[in-house]
Amino acid sequence: MKDVADLAGVSIKTVSRVLNNEPHVKEKLQRKVREAVAQLNYVPSQSARSLRGNRSYDIALICHTTNSSYINAIQFGAVIACQERGYQLSINLFEGLSGKSVKEIREAFEGLLLHRKPDAVMLVAPYATSDKVDFVLKELGLPSVRIGPVDIANRGVLVEIDDYQASIELTNHLLGLGHRRIGFVRGIEDQRSSHIRFAGFTVAMEAADLSVDPALVRPGEFDFESGFEAGEYFLGLKERPTAIFCSNDDMAAGVVAACNVHRVAVPEEMSVVGFDDADVATRMRPLLTTVRQPLGELGATAVRELISQLSTRGTVEARRIVLDHEFVLRDTTAPPKP
Repeated sequence: MKDVADLAGVSIKTVSRVLNNEPHVKEKLQRKVREAVAQLNYVPSQSARSLRGNRSYDIALICHTTNSSYINAIQFGAVIACQERGYQLSINLFEGLSGKSVKEIREAFEGLLLHRKPDAVMLVAPYATSDKVDFVLKELGLPSVRIGPVDIANRGVLVEIDDYQASIELTNHLLGLGHRRIGFVRGIEDQRSSHIRFAGFTVAMEAADLSVDPALVRPGEFDFESGFEAGEYFLGLKERPTAIFCSNDDMAAGVVAACNVHRVAVPEEMSVVGFDDADVATRMRPLLTTVRQPLGELGATAVRELISQLSTRGTVEARRIVLDHEFVLRDTTAPPKP
């Protein structure tokens, strides 16, 4: 650290403040220090930093599955932001946590604190919206950042997009093409995004003087298989919908696959939209019309805000950050057949 300070022409204390992402360091000094760090290939000792500051410089991402392109994209953005700031992101798989008792959830997090001692945790759905998980984190005094729509107030940092408005825009796209009989595939019911996206769809339909037919609303699990099952159901109806709104891209891919099996052309005979703009949206054929969540930036923004607050206050205060979404027009939507 002394070598970095000498090369940058600053004090050791300034080097320490820059490396610890402390606020109120002039941008010019930050740039000098980081240039010196890069030139000298200086790597701070994680264990030494932890001992000095009583911090682990570890953020624990808590997820329910490893088989999610949504979580993987968020994770990538969070890892990059951690690396930029001298932190590490630990991935922690807690399967089935939502169905466990408060005692079992507490034991899971106590085990995490015993072995890793993270400075804070990052939560994605469904744990981001769990009252029991929220209760345990508050009880343990563990700071958190949540990603996605959450109805738990005053609980750390929340980073999201406007799911409601994005769903209205997707629905209006289908309505603008002339579709009136539109199917909807919901997501997992314990995730708030499932309800918000359906609410946006419903409002847009009602604004066009159309009612939502309960027979055209199907359950889903945010995975390919439930999308395929929903597609099979819709295609088996005597009066099919002409378009289907899926609450995420994986389910939209499943619906398109069902259409392919039944030789129903997409988009000529059936329009399909998804949500997220996950990798599958550009790997499937035809390419999927969807809403783009900046998933990597959601993870990166969450980490930046978390570290900024930890460095400034030593704890995390409530703050909601809404990032922009984008409607992405591709190849799975067209006007209905006459």
